[in-house]
Amino acid sequence: MYLNIIKGWLTGMLLFLPFQHVIVNIINKFWSAELSTFLNRLDKFTIIIFLPMAIIEFIKSKKKPDRLYLILMAPILALSILGFISGLINGNYMLATIHGTFEYIKYFLVIFIYAAFFREFSEFKKVFRLVLMTAVFLGAISFIQEIWAVGNLYILKKNVKDIYYFDVAYIINPQIRSGYFENMWRLGILRVPSFMINHNFSGLYILLILVIYTHIIEKVNFAIFVSLFSAILGSVSRVVYTSFILTGGFQVFKGKKWWIISLVPITISLFYLSPLSEYTVLSKSAAKRPPTIFSLEKKSWDGFRDYTREKAIEIWKDHVLFGVGPGMYGGAISLKYKSPVYDKYNFDQLRKQSLEQWQTADQFWPQVLAETGIAGIICFAGIFISLTTTLFALKNKAPSNEIKGLFTGLIMYVVILLIYTFGYDLNVPPVIFTFSAFIGMGLSCERGTALESRC
Repeated sequence: MYLNIIKGWLTGMLLFLPFQHVIVNIINKFWSAELSTFLNRLDKFTIIIFLPMAIIEFIKSKKKPDRLYLILMAPILALSILGFISGLINGNYMLATIHGTFEYIKYFLVIFIYAAFFREFSEFKKVFRLVLMTAVFLGAISFIQEIWAVGNLYILKKNVKDIYYFDVAYIINPQIRSGYFENMWRLGILRVPSFMINHNFSGLYILLILVIYTHIIEKVNFAIFVSLFSAILGSVSRVVYTSFILTGGFQVFKGKKWWIISLVPITISLFYLSPLSEYTVLSKSAAKRPPTIFSLEKKSWDGFRDYTREKAIEIWKDHVLFGVGPGMYGGAISLKYKSPVYDKYNFDQLRKQSLEQWQTADQFWPQVLAETGIAGIICFAGIFISLTTTLFALKNKAPSNEIKGLFTGLIMYVVILLIYTFGYDLNVPPVIFTFSAFIGMGLSCERGTALESRC
């Protein structure tokens, strides 16, 4: 009973996270700010509560720590120690240091939580089936959003600012709508977010599920693929498109030639997107329409990433080895604890307002460099290396093509995440939490006795 409740909660978290943004906004608008705050931090509370329980579960099993667990844990532990050293050296507020360090490692700890409580591959398949159904639903919503937006614009001739589509979070915040919709059009279509916070997150999440799905099954269901592909195409995101081409190219290399059909529109779209800056771009044929719809309008944060990256490097030059300390620059934690770094380095006030609005510098590696220095970069590189090493080891000893496919898909997604970190922030709960949970469930099959007897 005890384990079933825990498994139920952990499964529920994977189904909740894709809708977290919308649910939090609805509850905050119509019910309780306190409850919405709690739900917004539910992933963190889950990690804090269930990690000690996972440790107890491992102790109860009376088995020696497996080398793969140690390989995964070593760089995470090193990063944790480094965070405290950096905070102490810089004389930072200890609570900010603890919080900032936790922000770096929290989703990697999810691996060990799910490994402790999901010990059979059959359990993973049950959970994944539910997650897949969720992703298909999100893909269907993305398709409806796109048809609704494109139909209103090109058939009904409505202004972009007047187009309402099925994103509840923005419907309940009308003040966002006027500028938001006009800035979300590229190549003549809307960058649809489904029920998630933005199009990048939606595309990355759907791509994670697609990668795992296409590697653990022999024959792809056409309806499922179309639904997932719709969300990926509708994201109109360079990083998502690049990752999809990587995924599809691997499938073609394996002999699945039909993937070429889906690769063509993505490749052509990426070709047109590649030279573009961070502003609205619509098709050339549409450019002759009213400028309120088709003008090249820069986003409010145009140049923001360049600025935060330059400031990160400036900070790092004064703190080369250990950085300025976790929670001191670039993220929500630095704003929460009123980091003095922004004043010390004359951070532009307009850029500071953008940072406060977005709660992230959207520059993963520069932020790591500024906060934890060269040592932090080494630790994070170690995390990616340890993930890849562990997954390859599991793949090589997998007893079936299905299980081997799971680890192959996860290896591929490590590469996708690495690509993503060079342009954006890694703090994406639906993606990283789910990815780590899949690793944990796969890892647990190797633990203990023979893999064949469990999977």
